[in-house]
Amino acid sequence: MFAALRKIFAALTHVNPNVEQDVDTIVGALGGLVNINDCGACATRLRLELNDLTLLDEKTLKQHGAIGLVRIDQRHVQIIYGLKANTYAQIIEQRRNQ
Repeated sequence: MFAALRKIFAALTHVNPNVEQDVDTIVGALGGLVNINDCGACATRLRLELNDLTLLDEKTLKQHGAIGLVRIDQRHVQIIYGLKANTYAQIIEQRRNQ
């Protein structure tokens, strides 16, 4: 049991030095910046409103660090990234506002 908890904790606290590259992958898997209507984060989740949820590539997100994904409705999704979620949200918002 403790081994499983350690694994979860390690995944939640792991920080990749290539954050910009991670965000490139995330944005691509979300269907691009034009598909992102709103972006925010809580402690461990990237909270998104997308124009078209069918453009979401869940497999790519999970292959590149997403621990899980929760579809709230036809436009809203939460992607569990651990403590990196807030950093990702800030970078995505900066790119959306450029």
